[in-house]
Amino acid sequence: MKLILTRHAKSSWDDLTLDDHDRPLNERGQSAAQRMGKWIEGRRHVPAQVITSDAARARETAEIMVKAMGGAPSLTLDEGLYHASPDTVLARIQKAPKGDLMIVGHNPGIAALAALIVDVRPTHERFGVYPTTATLIAEVPVDDWSELQYGMARVIQFIVPRELKELNTA
Repeated sequence: MKLILTRHAKSSWDDLTLDDHDRPLNERGQSAAQRMGKWIEGRRHVPAQVITSDAARARETAEIMVKAMGGAPSLTLDEGLYHASPDTVLARIQKAPKGDLMIVGHNPGIAALAALIVDVRPTHERFGVYPTTATLIAEVPVDDWSELQYGMARVIQFIVPRELKELNTA
């Protein structure tokens, strides 16, 4: 099965009175999420299900990406993914139904999970930073997500929004 790990897109800091959980995406973040969703769809990596943090910026990222992927994936909000540790995210993945899966979350947890889940880290210079909208697509040799453990995933690709512009997928 495929596992896709995406950090939420760039959020807005226009309203400093908003609680962190309630910050929406800015225009650049909306554009990046849309381009990343199109890129995933164009490479036929569309997951069966997307599970996202319920924070506004993650939820909005997931909603835009699902729409850009043709609306096919089901979308589940999970309040436990808000600033979750890698172990918490892994535990959530292990409870997911069978089928390709995408998680939309936050740093540092999503970056740490990506580093722990792969058998060989990609050489991409931005992998350790895992910037906003960064996406890891990995193949996992399991038939059921409950079998997933650290170090099992084989990287298919790691990509950041800047590369989408370079690939002319805007």
